[in-house]
Amino acid sequence: MSKISNTNQEKTVLVTGATGGLGNAFVYEFCKMGYNLFLTGTNDVKLQNLKQELLKQFPSLNILTKSCDLSSLESRKEFTEYLIANNIQIRFLVNNAGFITEGKIKYASLDTLLKAIQVNCEGVVHLTKSVLDNKKPQDKLNIITVSSMAGRYPLPNMAIYAATKSMLTNFMLALRYEYRNDNVKVLVVEPGAIATSKEMQEAIKAQGLKGKLSSVKPEIIAKKAIKKSIKNKARYTPGFFNKLTNFASKLVSLSTQIKIAGKMWEKSQKIRGIK
Repeated sequence: MSKISNTNQEKTVLVTGATGGLGNAFVYEFCKMGYNLFLTGTNDVKLQNLKQELLKQFPSLNILTKSCDLSSLESRKEFTEYLIANNIQIRFLVNNAGFITEGKIKYASLDTLLKAIQVNCEGVVHLTKSVLDNKKPQDKLNIITVSSMAGRYPLPNMAIYAATKSMLTNFMLALRYEYRNDNVKVLVVEPGAIATSKEMQEAIKAQGLKGKLSSVKPEIIAKKAIKKSIKNKARYTPGFFNKLTNFASKLVSLSTQIKIAGKMWEKSQKIRGIK
């Protein structure tokens, strides 16, 4: 690890889950904009490989990496203490890291369910609070948090994942109001399907036409999310089909939404052998 110089701290971007598909897209967008980077993820080797790739294309940037397991309180404490001890002032915080769990609750392990809550909720709250507390009053901070369309309603067969994303959306929108006079802008990104892994590609394929229509490339999401954050927008749902789905959902009862979504995911998971 190398320190980010004090002269460049005002242009530092912290991205969690930086080595994943959407996180990687955010990283490259900010590199093109000339920002220095503080990248985190759970795998040190992947972080170092990403850093070397970036430096080949953007040699003038200062890139810092430090692994952090957001499901671990001790790991989060170590990471945030490093951030504060080195007085790294964050200009953009991208809460991108997330943990997906699928299937019916009765077949899921308790450890898996709790890990989803720890990563998606506890980890985001801990890191966001630390960055806000370390922020100087006169400095600007943009927070971009990747939630999900799944957070808009209860979702059978993805119950914990949807619930954690609902918490994230509501927390960030409330945070946006609380910090509206403190040079802080908060954007919630609510994507549908993103083909960032083999598992997600299979999930999209299993959903047929609906999965294909709801899928948006990570590069598009990252680029538009940054623009909307700078414009101080509150929410961003990528893709016309997903926006249309959100609108249509308002025309039916919550119980109908739950039934439709539950059947859709049950069918998708059955095709993929997920209970």
